[in-house]
Amino acid sequence: MTEMLEIFFCNVGDGDAILLTERREGRPDYTVLIDAGRPYVDPKNGSLRKEAIYYLKARGVTRIDRMILTHPHIDHVGGAVRILEQIPVARLTVPILPPEDAVWLSPSFESTDKAQNGLRHLLNVMAGIVQTARHCGTEVDAAKDGGEQLSERLLMTTYLPGTELFDRAKLVYERLYRGVPVSDALVHAVSRERNQTSLMHRFTYAGRSVLLTGDRYGFDWEAEDVAPCDVLKLPHHGDSKSVTRELIGKLSPSLAVISCQTDPKKGKDRPSAETLQMVSEVVPAVVCTENREMPGMPAATHNGVCCRIGEDGRLFWRFE
Repeated sequence: MTEMLEIFFCNVGDGDAILLTERREGRPDYTVLIDAGRPYVDPKNGSLRKEAIYYLKARGVTRIDRMILTHPHIDHVGGAVRILEQIPVARLTVPILPPEDAVWLSPSFESTDKAQNGLRHLLNVMAGIVQTARHCGTEVDAAKDGGEQLSERLLMTTYLPGTELFDRAKLVYERLYRGVPVSDALVHAVSRERNQTSLMHRFTYAGRSVLLTGDRYGFDWEAEDVAPCDVLKLPHHGDSKSVTRELIGKLSPSLAVISCQTDPKKGKDRPSAETLQMVSEVVPAVVCTENREMPGMPAATHNGVCCRIGEDGRLFWRFE
């Protein structure tokens, strides 16, 4: 194939980092990175998982045209600073752009609520990512709803989350960044809604579509008018909130990819056996970047899942 779109789902353990590369004559023509995984990935005997930067270097990435961060959780944005410092990035897109004069947010010295302090910490992380990007000469902007032609053949459609939740998050983030007091209850609520305010993206190439869903819970968008796709990245690591029967029936992909690890954290059912069974009833190929042994799926670890769409629309995938 002289032209193709390659989508590589990196095994960053419990996290997301997805590299899309449009190739012409075997050379990268346009490169997009959706999320950046964790800042540090614990090595484990029997596992190939590692930080996103190692995959980018190994795949010969010398420039990223677009880096997009879907929402402020450490397993999606934690590796961004290291990537920005080591690989030129032309443009960084974030859900909500911190102001240039954002104040540094201290954790509460009164509340022991993990959600509140977790949000303050991640807002500092996001501000640091944006500051690093600007220092490195990267253009930074906030995500906008709708389609964008990235190249002659590659179209990206961004789906902003529900207006009410997204507007509330934006209001709280801006107030916190400017040092304006916000009630503990509101900070807690917005922190708990971070997955639901995740960006989603559809990439269309040669008549095929790839839907990357961040961590937006399936029940939150199953009622929306959503078109089918050929490749689906399941939200939230394939847990019980990932998708619904109605949603997977609408999407009806040929390939579903789950980013997870062989040893999910205590209380984290990733992927959920019930979700895996439900999706497998509809989708011909359901694969994980890494997974423990489950009914109908043996334990396995990979460097990632590589999917290729040829200029004629033919779809191939393999483990690497």
